[in-house]
Amino acid sequence: MKNKITAKRLQLALSNANINQQELAERSGVSKASISQYMNGSHAPSNISSGKIGKVLNVEPMWLMGFDVEMRKQLSSKSAENDMILLKKFSMLNERDKKIVMSMIDSMLSNKKDGAD
Repeated sequence: MKNKITAKRLQLALSNANINQQELAERSGVSKASISQYMNGSHAPSNISSGKIGKVLNVEPMWLMGFDVEMRKQLSSKSAENDMILLKKFSMLNERDKKIVMSMIDSMLSNKKDGAD
């Protein structure tokens, strides 16, 4: 088992998220075979795979890869404050405007995934 740390951390994250390997594969887009290899420690996930897995399991990808970082990203108080302000303003919109804002956010996120910044 070359990648024992990754295997242990992935098992812990799966347990905390209360999902199995099959669900992780479906939700992350990483193949079940690859996840099985990470679980048995025979392979380590790539940066891309650890990012996809980390997003589903709500853990830091670098932590999954065995680096000495926090398991979960700590939000700064400023970030949390900005999120609360945004949520408060969003809740004041009518339903039509909420749909417009959500559409704009989806479009921005889609552009980001496609590499356009």
